Amino acid sequence: MTLDYTDAHALLGGPPPAWSSRRIAALRIQRGWTQEELAEYSGLSVRTIRNLELGRVQNPRRSSVDLLVSALGVAEGPRGGGERPDQPPWRGVPAPTSALMGSPSFHQQLVQTVRTNRLTTFLGPGGVGKTRMALSVAAEVGHFFRDGVEVVELGDLPAERDTGTEQTAAVLQRVHRQLGRGRTADRPAGDGADLHLLLVLDNAEHLPAGAMAAVRELHAGFPGLHVLVTARRRLTERIGANREIQPLPLDAAAGEPAAASPAVALFLRHVGPDCPAAAELEKDLPLVAELCRRLGGLPRYIEFAAECLRAIPIRLMLSYGPTPEMLWSNDHALLRHQRSVSDSILWSVELLSADHRLLLERIAALPSRRFVLDEITAEYDRLGRGSAPNPLTLVSDLLDTSLLLPDPAHHYHYRLAPFVADVVRRLRSAPTTPGPGA
Repeated sequence: MTLDYTDAHALLGGPPPAWSSRRIAALRIQRGWTQEELAEYSGLSVRTIRNLELGRVQNPRRSSVDLLVSALGVAEGPRGGGERPDQPPWRGVPAPTSALMGSPSFHQQLVQTVRTNRLTTFLGPGGVGKTRMALSVAAEVGHFFRDGVEVVELGDLPAERDTGTEQTAAVLQRVHRQLGRGRTADRPAGDGADLHLLLVLDNAEHLPAGAMAAVRELHAGFPGLHVLVTARRRLTERIGANREIQPLPLDAAAGEPAAASPAVALFLRHVGPDCPAAAELEKDLPLVAELCRRLGGLPRYIEFAAECLRAIPIRLMLSYGPTPEMLWSNDHALLRHQRSVSDSILWSVELLSADHRLLLERIAALPSRRFVLDEITAEYDRLGRGSAPNPLTLVSDLLDTSLLLPDPAHHYHYRLAPFVADVVRRLRSAPTTPGPGA
């Protein structure tokens, strides 16, 4: 006998169905237990615990859920599907129902950060999963906000550099329209004093001044408002908290099989058991691991590669790439700059100044993938700097956009993020590529 999906989540004390695997992991982490300890206390196998937390089992047996409820000390809640009566409203893009990506402990750290800061920004390169993580965290903390969660998409607004304005009014207009409460940020603060809400502003990297001005105005008008922003670069260092969202780990924990690697697990989950290649991939996990390594552990890149597998065998994908041209999606629910690796990188590049793009081109032309700053200054001296600023003053900005990455094994060694060199070289030969908001 199996337990209804929503019923299982009610028993685990979370709103169905979005808090599936991450609810189990969160409760385990809160108690400071390993998967092995939860298995020992519940009587389930470690493999069952792992599969539940990875989201591989979405319709568990009633007996398994009863054992988890007993071990985790969670009181049973109301049975049956549907939203709980006390569940606060959620407006905008819904929370993800897929399994939690990355470390459950880091997820809980982000939950605490959002709860305790009126402004939190999730930072990271395109495709790292900032939006998914923001929505996941918002689902976790939503019940702390009486008026719920509002998710506002900013990625389709024109960039500030294209309009010559801060875009504050455009951001506020979109927020006000979605709130739908008859309140506006220009009313006296007392009018919004009773609003207790989490506002998620998604994809704000191209509106740095406008987004921050809008946040300041909203905070002044609504004292109970918390804001969570996603962006590819830092928007402010002065207020709130910045948290870096990292790519998925490429290696499994010690003693775990290769399939337990977060990057490999995401790839296999996105391929799905019904794909004709699924059985072959289970036998070729080293190839999957190598593919995930070449993709830098970036979740969206991994999902693109899994979609590509419908037409191209993984061995050929590795023999000829993967290349940016292979990695794209026909999913029109995504914004234009999210539908392919090339468009994602171009979106970040077009946000740079001409001097930053020149530096990026010269880095892409270096013979080695990894370099030190002496090589860059020597290249500028060889070609002549002209009126360009000292490249050493620009490096930190490229690091901030995650187009340039530090080498964790060697201090002051750097490399370009995956596929950036390919896209920059192509951009140099076709300089008319449209920019953000086009």
